[in-house]
Amino acid sequence: MAPAQAPPLSLPKIIAGTLLLAVLTVAGTYVFGGFAGLSARGVIALIIGVTFSYALGVGLMAVLFYSSRFHDESAHKATLDRSKDRYTDA
Repeated sequence: MAPAQAPPLSLPKIIAGTLLLAVLTVAGTYVFGGFAGLSARGVIALIIGVTFSYALGVGLMAVLFYSSRFHDESAHKATLDRSKDRYTDA
């Protein structure tokens, strides 16, 4: 029997959501004066740092969720099949 397949991750939605979160964070930083006193290089570093931090965090959480979901589904299906075999053979 083939292992259970975890549902596919919607990669474009994850990327779009991460970019939207980064844009909203940078916009909020600008609105609340977070760029005051920063040079152009500082602003660029802040934008790149926020974007990569969110991308890394969301990417790692997506991989963790996918991995956990795949193994849980496989174990559930194997236990269910074993249980059905036990009660149908008797």
